[in-house]
Amino acid sequence: MATSQNQPNIHPKLYEIRGAQYSKRNKNTTFRVYAPNARCVLVILTSYGREMSRLAMQKADSGLWETVTDKVLPGATYLYLVDNCNGKKMLRTDPVSFSVVYVPEVNQVHSIVHDHTVYQWSDQLWMQTRARTDPLRSPLSIYELQLKSWKNDIYHPLNYRQLAPELATYCQQMGFTHVEIFGILDHAYKPARGYQVANYFAPYRDNGICDDLKFFVDHLHQNNIGIILDWIPTHFQHYHQSDSFSISLHEFDGTNLYADGASAWGTLYFDFNKEETCRFLFASALYFLDVMHMDGIRFDAVSAMIRRRSNDIPAAIVFLRNLNKTIHRCYPGVLCIAEETDGYRNLTKIMDFDLKWNIGWSFDARNLLRTPYNERSNHWQQKVLNILNATCRDDDKTILTLSHDDTDSGEHNSNNVLLSCVSHSRNDSEKFADLRNFFAWQTLAPSRGHMIHMGDELVQPMSWYQHFRQGRSSVDWSLVNTSSLHRKMQEYIADLNRLYQHHQQFWQNGEQDFSMIYEYGPNLIVAYHRGTYDNRRMAVIHNFSNCGYSSYDISLPSSDSDVRRIQNTVEIFNSDNPVYGGSGLFQNPEIEIINSFASRRSLRLAIPPLATLILEEYLS
Repeated sequence: MATSQNQPNIHPKLYEIRGAQYSKRNKNTTFRVYAPNARCVLVILTSYGREMSRLAMQKADSGLWETVTDKVLPGATYLYLVDNCNGKKMLRTDPVSFSVVYVPEVNQVHSIVHDHTVYQWSDQLWMQTRARTDPLRSPLSIYELQLKSWKNDIYHPLNYRQLAPELATYCQQMGFTHVEIFGILDHAYKPARGYQVANYFAPYRDNGICDDLKFFVDHLHQNNIGIILDWIPTHFQHYHQSDSFSISLHEFDGTNLYADGASAWGTLYFDFNKEETCRFLFASALYFLDVMHMDGIRFDAVSAMIRRRSNDIPAAIVFLRNLNKTIHRCYPGVLCIAEETDGYRNLTKIMDFDLKWNIGWSFDARNLLRTPYNERSNHWQQKVLNILNATCRDDDKTILTLSHDDTDSGEHNSNNVLLSCVSHSRNDSEKFADLRNFFAWQTLAPSRGHMIHMGDELVQPMSWYQHFRQGRSSVDWSLVNTSSLHRKMQEYIADLNRLYQHHQQFWQNGEQDFSMIYEYGPNLIVAYHRGTYDNRRMAVIHNFSNCGYSSYDISLPSSDSDVRRIQNTVEIFNSDNPVYGGSGLFQNPEIEIINSFASRRSLRLAIPPLATLILEEYLS
């Protein structure tokens, strides 16, 4: 992937060519911007929003406008004045800005000249280890968050450098292996989720500049935390701030270089039949892996990207396949993850994705929570057994997710938060028991990993988005400073994550190590195995009923050749433990192995209501 100076517009690393390229060696800055149909383009150098000087640019046959100057140093701010093909002049931010800044004096966002050689990385060990590691055979416990609102409200945001040590410490305490960050790509509106992107290279300005984000990534890597970027390749923000100023890509030179049609989000879809769309987005993805050291990309809204109005979009499918193959070839160990909601099958084979979000699990698991206990047996097959079996038969490897979308029902209510899902329960003890069972179901069921969204580890009663829109931190951190069931849930999830990481039976082969032990719908009990390591096999038992059993026999399948090898079985985790707010009445200091007729064997043990048990079988 060496730079081709002869054909700059087909080079996959356009970020090495376009934008403001500062050369420390030559002590000059080269500005290049793609506007093939513009009549004229000028660089406008600014200070506190005021124009300081202008630089004329020359147009090349490639459609790039270029100028070189020794008068501009890193840190300088600038815009382009584009005289488009229709004779309209407009000030524009650089589409390939490495940093941008809000200038309150003029209520505008300006691009910043950046020197990428200044920041010195210290994550070499992490990067070398990542390249040798198969991420699909490694623990994957993801914490999803919006950095601009995680700790502070959006009107008093912390810098990436301030956020880094706090988040690294929190992830270590909570047992998360990765964070997935959304709202990182610069976007226009402060009180927005961050999915209407204005710039595909610059980090969100209120949290800092490019080197601040590098520090953030570097610090997390040094603390063994991976970073997954939530990337938005399906649609983009197209509104212009005024007739004379815009931060959008749309109609940059007066023609439609990128857009298809209107999207469902008040934005425009990207058109992947346009060569410039593919070049531009390909470079954006590689930039965050190559320059910013991200460890994975979560592709937002893949369903709408590859299929609309019941028709496939071949150009988008080809784009994704080529991009993912390039990533796997050039950046081993990086994850490519699809958010695909319409059930498009075989994303791995067709588009070379590693993983996709299991939207079906999230929908069914939360609906099971909403279902009163006396009605759950009616949904047993669909919401429990089918989910377990489908995961193993699926052509794609999946992550079990509880995302920002799942608990967000708008700024005026919290109908989708987890506590609302269990509002039918009789009391808080029962509600939190059901939710502990839910999180264990997410962590331990067959998959390639799991993800929860900020605030859900505390089971906060108000949605993150309501907090966010009310000008507060999206996470209700006051819940941590109590001895409440919310704080105990946080400790429970931390212990669950640590157990998951410590026992590779849960992640060494993912869903391939799943096998059913027992299920009985009338009692809402299911048990399954999750793999063997060093002659120790993990068994998981879930009770989705509010009835507990002081003695219950779990029949072991006769088809399992390892049943006769079980020498001893030990309970290593019980979600009903009092430390988590449970009753503590259904502990298993010993588990009896029952030998019955015809060489059948059973496990006799206590099973708490609305609870999960993890057993370790010692095999001969």
